[in-house]
Amino acid sequence: MSVVSIQGVKHSIKKNKSGDIVVEHTNIDNGKYDKINLTKKAKVKTISEGIKATKKWHKKNPYHNK
Repeated sequence: MSVVSIQGVKHSIKKNKSGDIVVEHTNIDNGKYDKINLTKKAKVKTISEGIKATKKWHKKNPYHNK
C-alpha cells in the first residue's frame, strides 16, 4: 500500500483481495469517500503505475478551490 498526497488530499493506492490496483480517497467537493479500480480504468498492473496514473489524472483534472 502507498499513500500519496495530491493537492492536499490523501490517496491510498493498494491491491484489493482480487489483485486489482485501487485508489481510495475522499472527494473534496462533497466529502464522499470513493474507490476507483485503476486496473479496469487505467490498465495498471503495479502500485507504482497506479501512483503515476493518479498523478497524471489529477494533473489534467486539478481540484478547484472554492
